[in-house]
Amino acid sequence: MMFKIIARLVIVAIWVFSSVSNAHLMVAEHGTLNFDDSGAYMVISLPALSFADADIDNNGSLSVSEFKAKKDHIILAILDKVWMTQNERKESLQGIMVSPQVAHHGNRDDIDQIVVMGKFVNIDHTQNLTFHHGLFGAKRDQQLVMTAKHKRLGLSQKFVLTPQKVTSKVFH
Repeated sequence: MMFKIIARLVIVAIWVFSSVSNAHLMVAEHGTLNFDDSGAYMVISLPALSFADADIDNNGSLSVSEFKAKKDHIILAILDKVWMTQNERKESLQGIMVSPQVAHHGNRDDIDQIVVMGKFVNIDHTQNLTFHHGLFGAKRDQQLVMTAKHKRLGLSQKFVLTPQKVTSKVFH
């Protein structure tokens, strides 16, 4: 009986404190490609203004309400600007999920980063892969630091993408 009471208290405490958590899912402007036999799982964290068209009031920041209103447009931009090629065949990201990350400073309604998650299905790490990312917004010095891993095979690679270099070979 006492165990059930303590367990319930712990669950309630976790629920309460998780709702006020400010932790980011991913380091800003970094990403991962985690390969397995079924494809590659991608997680990237992008500056919110990589999606400048979502800034409805053109004030230079993206609010939570603007994100909600333009979420479908953000996903379409991701489909348009993030993909892989395998032997010259374009492979689109599937199962896209976007998660806005509120700024830790300033206005708590402003979104600082948008975490993008999805999967490239049926990607074979041995088949001449190239990763393409073109969501940089207006900043010319912006970059995305990517890490590709295939744990089972012990493969790991880091590469950096910029507005001047939007593609990189993976595992070659």
